[in-house]
This record gives sequence, C-alpha cells and structure tokens, in this order.
Amino acid sequence: MILDLRRLGTASAAIILLALATTPAQGQARFDVIDMHFHADRPDDEGPPGGKACAPYPEWAPRDPGQPIDAYLDWFTGHPRCSHILSAPSDGATLRDRGIAQLKRYNVLALAGGNASVVEDYRQHGDGHILPSVGFGSSGKLPSIDTLRRLRAEGKVQALSEITVQYAGIAPDDPRMEPYFAFAEANDIPVGLHLGPGPPGTAYFATPDYRVAAGDPLRLEAVLTRHPKLRIYAAHAGWPFADAMIAMMFAHPQLYVDIAVLDWAYPDQQFYPYLRRLIDGGMERRIMFGSDNMVWPDAIGAAIERIRKAPFLTERQKRLILHDNAARFLRIDG
Repeated sequence: MILDLRRLGTASAAIILLALATTPAQGQARFDVIDMHFHADRPDDEGPPGGKACAPYPEWAPRDPGQPIDAYLDWFTGHPRCSHILSAPSDGATLRDRGIAQLKRYNVLALAGGNASVVEDYRQHGDGHILPSVGFGSSGKLPSIDTLRRLRAEGKVQALSEITVQYAGIAPDDPRMEPYFAFAEANDIPVGLHLGPGPPGTAYFATPDYRVAAGDPLRLEAVLTRHPKLRIYAAHAGWPFADAMIAMMFAHPQLYVDIAVLDWAYPDQQFYPYLRRLIDGGMERRIMFGSDNMVWPDAIGAAIERIRKAPFLTERQKRLILHDNAARFLRIDG
C-alpha cells in the first residue's frame, strides 16, 4: 500500500500507518469497508439515554401541531413501530465497545467524529479501526482555529467531520465558516459537512435553528470556487436535493458525498431511488459509505447490508461505495 504522507505531520502519519496497514497479500487492503460517518458518541448525545430507532422507518408520520411534541417523540424514538428496532446502550463503555465490535465484525475502518476526548477514547480501544476526526457545529458554538491546530499537532485530527452547522441554521457559504474551510485547505484536511435531514421535527424539540434551506448543496458553490484545493464531501448526499447535488458534483469534480443514515433509517423505496439517481447521474466513483450510527451500533451492519443487497448495484459499484471511493478520497492507495 502506498500512502501519500507528504503533507501530514509525524504524529498524523504514524496514526495513518498504524490504522491502514495492509494484509500480507500484496496490494490487498486490510479493511473491507470504510465508514466516513461514524459518531464517537456518549449515551446522551442523541437525547435521553436508551432511545430507540427503526432500521428502517416505514413512514414519516404526521404530527398534530396542537398537541405536545412528546407524543411525536414517542413515535420517533420512544416506542417506534417497525419490524426492526435498534436500541441504544445507556452506558458509555457499552456503547463504545458495541460500536467497535461492529467495526470488527464487518472489518470497517471508521472516520470517527465528535468531542476530541471521546474520539480519543474510542481510538485507544479501537484496535486500529478508528481514524480520529473532530465534529462540531450543532449548537452554533464553533471551536477556535488554535484548538484545531493543537489537536492536529497531537495527531488527533485527520478530518473535520461531521460539521453540523446546518442545525444552527448556518449554511456553508456563511462567513462564519470561512476560517474553517481555509484552515482545512491550507493543511490538506478533509471536511465532511452535514447537508440534509435532521430528525423529523427537530426544530421543535432539539435544534430550533435547523433550516432545510441551509442544507441546499448549491450553497457550497462559493466555498468550492474560493477553496479549489479543499477536499470536501456532503454528508447524507444532500438529501433530498438530488438534482442540485448532481449538478454540483458535475460542475465540481472534487466534490464527494456519503450516504449516511439514508442507508439504514430510510425505507428501500426512498433510499434506493435516491442512490440510483446518483449512480445514473454518473457519480458512482464519488459516493462513499457512511453509517451515521450515533448511539445505535447495530445501524452499522444494517447500513452495510443495504448496500450489499441493493439489486441495481454491480459488485464493482458496491466495492466502490463501501471502500474504494473513500480510500481514494482519503488518499489511501492500495
């Protein structure tokens, strides 16, 4: 395996070399899957510990705005009604260990985002399955560039992902984001940016500033032209803006996407047509796997199996999505 380490610091290079070692077979990648959207979460990061989720949800239920939001939340994560329910561990160590167990079971290298100390805890327990990233933005509070610079020097930043400022109503072309894109470009650090859905009704119970319009892929255009060397991918493939996403990827060939959460929480009749739209648009080499597991570790396997069972994907396309596209994006050349 040939690694491009020219722009990485010594600590960063050491982590990459450790995590991405090859098997004895020449040119054979160690990992079968690269997860570009793994959350190193604590049990209360997605609401009260022990919440549940459907894999997938059969529908997006209506809500009566005249009633308290509690009943809607009970449908969504309290007592969801579906055939496959995921349960979240209430203990932090159990959550971490179950997530890492899923990575080992499916032979996954995961780009893990979140609080730096939690990510480091996952990495130390991950047996080489974790690449450290830094995620931020849902609250609208942004880290200082000095903090990111320090974490990079310590080898704790391989990417800025997932940047979730859409939940704070901040679009990619907002001036507040400019220092982060400039920092990432200058240091050749990949960026994963949330463009797409939040939990149904999130503006009414969790993130009041979330706006669908802030996730429009077209809002990325000024960023891409201002930072032509920036490596960036749109989380959730910009759902549901398929036309805008394809237009942006066509015009800006450096732009990639991941299909996180769509691949386990969305029903086949919604996820598969969206994925096929990207494939038919000629973007098969820029679609990357992501689980967006959050506090439900079993989502990782569910998402992988949805790709493996997709009836319209060739074996080559499955390999591209599950591994090769991310390896290329991260500049891991096997």
